[in-house]
Amino acid sequence: MKTLNVIVMVMFSLQIFAQENTPKRTISTIVQREDKLILNLTSDNWGSLSPEIKSKPFRSRGFSFLIMNERMNKTGNFGFGAGVGFMSQNVHTNAYPENSGINNSSTTLVSIPDSLYDINKLSLNFINAAIELRIHTNLNEQRERFKINLGFLAGYLVQSHTKFEGKYGKYKSYNIKNLNKLQYGLVARIGYSNYAINGYYSLVDIFKTGKGPELIPYSIGISFTF
Repeated sequence: MKTLNVIVMVMFSLQIFAQENTPKRTISTIVQREDKLILNLTSDNWGSLSPEIKSKPFRSRGFSFLIMNERMNKTGNFGFGAGVGFMSQNVHTNAYPENSGINNSSTTLVSIPDSLYDINKLSLNFINAAIELRIHTNLNEQRERFKINLGFLAGYLVQSHTKFEGKYGKYKSYNIKNLNKLQYGLVARIGYSNYAINGYYSLVDIFKTGKGPELIPYSIGISFTF
């Protein structure tokens, strides 16, 4: 019995020693796992539309994602994130891009009656790079936090097309003329835990200066972060 008591006491002592010497998960370790993958679902639109052109933001659904790396301070309250990703802007309107001029040197938007179509959209697809300032609150009792992220996004246009479905059939047109290959703007994301509201506002037009209508892309949506 004495031997059994000694064994139990030794095992108990070893367990306490192991618990005291097990490295604890620090806040910085948890922080480095946050917001590595960001998925955005958006409603896309254009600013500076002429009066006869009407956009349809509830049908203009966009998608983007970013794969990010972050560097935060030890408490996880301040830092930066940077990464790359993809963005697809899809804007439905009552207008169709039409080329004009010598060698299609300019593009105009021609309005069409709503009765002639069911779907009429312009899609722009970009490879993106982003950098952002990250401001986070302390972890709460649920080990979650509020987050504010403000940054800059730049994208290179890799594909563009229109999609039309209506009274006279359906068709797509690719590689729209006179588009800006480079688009860049401001981004923001405000949320709690793995959910947020996001916004994007471009600092450049869709079309090259003097070769198309002045259209400023912007979007607002929801984000899921992992």
